[in-house]
Amino acid sequence: MHWVQNPEGQNVFWLNGLAGTGKSTIAQSFSEIVANDGFLGASFFCSRDYLDRKELKNIFPTLAYQLACHYPHFRSHILTTLKEDPTLAHTSLISQLESLLVDPLSRKNVSCVIVIDALDECIDDQPASAILSVLGRFVKQLPLVKFFITGRPEPRIRTGFRLPLLEPLTQIFLLHEVESSSVDKDIQLYLAKRLTTIAKQRSDLELPNPWPQDNEITALTKKSSGLFIFASTLARFIESEHHEPNKRLQLVLSNIDRTTHEGRAGIDSLYSQILLHAFSDVQESAVFVNMRRVLGAIVVAFNPLSRRELSTILGAPMSLISTTLRHLHSVILIPADESKEIRIFHKSFPDFLLNNKRCTNLRFHIKPETHHSYMALSCLELVKKLKRNPCSLPPFTTNQAILDLPELLKKELGGAVQYACSHWARHLELSPTSGIHHFQVTLSATKMLKNAPLWIEVMSLDGNLEGVIHSMNSLLAWLDKVSLFVTYYLM
Repeated sequence: MHWVQNPEGQNVFWLNGLAGTGKSTIAQSFSEIVANDGFLGASFFCSRDYLDRKELKNIFPTLAYQLACHYPHFRSHILTTLKEDPTLAHTSLISQLESLLVDPLSRKNVSCVIVIDALDECIDDQPASAILSVLGRFVKQLPLVKFFITGRPEPRIRTGFRLPLLEPLTQIFLLHEVESSSVDKDIQLYLAKRLTTIAKQRSDLELPNPWPQDNEITALTKKSSGLFIFASTLARFIESEHHEPNKRLQLVLSNIDRTTHEGRAGIDSLYSQILLHAFSDVQESAVFVNMRRVLGAIVVAFNPLSRRELSTILGAPMSLISTTLRHLHSVILIPADESKEIRIFHKSFPDFLLNNKRCTNLRFHIKPETHHSYMALSCLELVKKLKRNPCSLPPFTTNQAILDLPELLKKELGGAVQYACSHWARHLELSPTSGIHHFQVTLSATKMLKNAPLWIEVMSLDGNLEGVIHSMNSLLAWLDKVSLFVTYYLM
């Protein structure tokens, strides 16, 4: 807040912190405070869970839209600009920034704060963050605008903030270097309040009085080692409605080795413990393979899916989905309503599952290319079953003439089929081009081409014809790789 209120301060603030240190929580609270004070112009919360929130090309148009909603003089300027060039949302990042933000903000003297959270979760193949690279070129032209950006200190993010044009204009706060005693005090307060609430909610049990003990809270705080994600995961693990909280508390305290940072020496041990207890009663290997496939689908999906959608995509009974997730409430948000999206609480959990150096128990390791091939096969099967004119529209009807087309399409097709149509090619692109699955995937992909017109019709109704081109390019590129492998193998 001092940075916001200081007119002489730098224009950019980078909240730099490791996973689990609370960056997004702070960004959310900060956004609410500046919004209440009338300073928030726009915000974009990046997320690996949603395709449209991890695409860099969506950041500047989204910010421009929000600014247009807040400032009428900005809106009038941007409308004129878009009438002159309606393709701006699809142009390069530098053109987007200059035309959609820099020009109207500077011309209309808009003073505001813009928040971009979790920039590291966006797809970016540049050595220095593409967003930071273009921002560095123009930030001096926006003396009345302040950018609050959070992100893990990954190489491309660090390199981006070190660019000569951006570095002198950036204030950096290292969240993971806050005095440990201050962080521990906050975590201790959080744990005490959270566990006391658990005790009140479980009045059906005879818990020790008081529960928890002060020394137990101290031990849990020490175990958290400054990671809020660790503390919140601990609390959810103990809170499980399917278990007695004191037994779970003692289970955690029985392995009290101090953790000092994220990764193998930190939260990974807790994730391993959660998985071991979640599947301790699953003995049959065939059953566990199916359950791991459910978990793998949740981890590699490009958008969060509901239990109902997962069941449709995987062709699995709802009981298998529910059984798989039953004891994972401490790491996955599982709504009671089977039509609501399942959400992973924190990016560190899928990162753990996908990395065999961190998830050393290979029983739980999710091999990404294998599970992408499962998803590609499942999605292709749904696409092959499409019917002509799924929304039963009258002849010669244009999309624009149907006011409730998105709702109608979801009602007639369902979220699972829409997901399959949009993402089969992305899963295919990340599938292996050799091994046990690739022949089956190849056969399914080529068979799908016979149904391509019906798939294109759905993509058109969904307003995503651009995705048809990208999907076909992905398919052709993948088939080329398969052909090269087969040729080499035969030689």
